[in-house]
Amino acid sequence: MIGRAVLAVFTAVAQSGAQISTDSVSRWVDSIFAPYASAKMPGCAVGIVQNGALALARGYGTADLEHDVPIRPETRFYIASISKQFTAMSVLLLAQDGRLSLDDPIQKWVPEVPEFGATITLRHLLQHTSGLRDYFTLLAVSGWPSDGLLTEPQFLSLVSRQKTLNFSPGEEFLYSNTGYALLAIVVKRVSGKSLRDYAAEHIFRPLGMTQTEFRDDHAALIPNRAQGYQTSGSTFRLSQPEFDIVGDGGVYSSVEDLVKWDANFRSAKVGGKQAITMLQTTGKLNDGQPIPYAMAITVGSFYGLKTYSHSGAYGGYRSTFLRIPEKNLSVITLCNTADAPSSLAEQVASVVLNFAAQKTSVATVGLPTTLWSSGAGQAPYDSSAIRSRATQLARIAGNYYSGELDLPVTIVARESALVLQRPQSDELRFSPVTDDLFTNSDQMLLKIVRDDHGNVTGFTLTINRVRDLEFTKR
Repeated sequence: MIGRAVLAVFTAVAQSGAQISTDSVSRWVDSIFAPYASAKMPGCAVGIVQNGALALARGYGTADLEHDVPIRPETRFYIASISKQFTAMSVLLLAQDGRLSLDDPIQKWVPEVPEFGATITLRHLLQHTSGLRDYFTLLAVSGWPSDGLLTEPQFLSLVSRQKTLNFSPGEEFLYSNTGYALLAIVVKRVSGKSLRDYAAEHIFRPLGMTQTEFRDDHAALIPNRAQGYQTSGSTFRLSQPEFDIVGDGGVYSSVEDLVKWDANFRSAKVGGKQAITMLQTTGKLNDGQPIPYAMAITVGSFYGLKTYSHSGAYGGYRSTFLRIPEKNLSVITLCNTADAPSSLAEQVASVVLNFAAQKTSVATVGLPTTLWSSGAGQAPYDSSAIRSRATQLARIAGNYYSGELDLPVTIVARESALVLQRPQSDELRFSPVTDDLFTNSDQMLLKIVRDDHGNVTGFTLTINRVRDLEFTKR
């Protein structure tokens, strides 16, 4: 056993004939988590469910560096986007009760959402096909600190100021936390109870998940909690969510409790077979094209085996819940360090299933290769070209404003680049791709907008889950 690793192999495993309790597999799991096993570092908890029984549960590293508390299988972690599964189930339970329909327009329950000239249904929100811009990305653009406080009124104010969608509802699949945060508000307005209380009453308590809760008050105490950490040079800094917004995230849970949620996919104690089937059935776009996302579950493959999974990442927390029903196997990994990779659960599954290591290809969401290879700035410039470029940039420089973010910004021309300055936040430096298109190290696109006479009237920003955010020149 490495460091402070805690072993808990249940006797039920031996009775069920599970194979995971062999010494060789245990040693392989230890080797996977060896980088997180030091008592002086944050780490991870791992749980392996085989044939319906918790076969192995271990903790590596430290939950609270200030108080020297080790990670154990019962340690509670912020599970970030895995929380969406409980939000989705809450909505499905209300639908079963006839209190809402998945085809209800979101404005029926949250009229603060603009009409946009298109119908956005609760189903669109559940499957990330709504076209709504991701609020986390909007906040990041505005310079909002990742550990800053965000309340429901602030969230709704941000959503209500949006003028356009990324795309028409149902036309594309693009992950957006905004949808699930709105669903939490729907649950509250339909049921008369906060998502925290509704999920506790209808999901967590019936399943015996005593260590699980939505934290909708940033000041609330969470017993037995692992603090989230990010590296800072040779040491660590606390990095934890302080949002009061839930639905897209917000749940604290443990390996031991998530094993009970895993069991519900087989027993259907909460929701029945209908809800379990709906959670795991992938959606379709308007043209009938299938998407890889169901309801808070990604359907994929692993060595040819069908998988149902979801990961979570925020601040100093990283989590994955991976199920491979064909092999009666589930793997849960919860970490309190931002350095933990998203592949830990798959690494553990590879060991359990005796698969050889296999290199995986990760698709990068960003600019097309042709754009990056356009050679901007690589051609030899003479002095006249440099002066011309400086003049062009100077005409773009000025003060701008985004009504959708309620954010004034300034663009400064500096060293053949544009520098975007935001109140109380870091500068963003954009290099030219063409005369009116600029990009930065975060793969943001800044596109200049001109009138019919060629005068600069504004610009738009596009990054990942937010497209064409407008800024008007003042």
